[in-house]
Amino acid sequence: MRSLVIATAAAFGLAGCVNPVDDMLSGQYSETTVVSPDPALVGTWTGSMSASLLTLKVNGDGTGLYCYSLNENNALGRLKYDGQRLVFQSSTTASVRDVRPDAIVIRSDYTFSKDAILRRDSGLLEASPYCAKAMQ
Repeated sequence: MRSLVIATAAAFGLAGCVNPVDDMLSGQYSETTVVSPDPALVGTWTGSMSASLLTLKVNGDGTGLYCYSLNENNALGRLKYDGQRLVFQSSTTASVRDVRPDAIVIRSDYTFSKDAILRRDSGLLEASPYCAKAMQ
């Protein structure tokens, strides 16, 4: 059993696992230089990211809001776009991988994450009730 734990730890170390705690402790949100996004990224987007329902509002100046809900756990915070990534108020990040007229594809910058597709949601119809109310 001990060798399994050591092997797993070594594999993670060799794979260069990225831990969100490192970003959270870095405080990079306040140091992020905001970049105006391509106009196609501007707007409100909703989709599933992991087990949460995530809604983003990206403004033309590269600032915005994010909101997520998981069961009864809800959070609302600010975001900044740095030209390639969304940097959340918690200093965690997600790369913007694709921008289409009806959807954006983002991926959390941490190990074992998957692409998340968020659909344009101008009326907040797909957002959780908490996020729809908080982001009006």
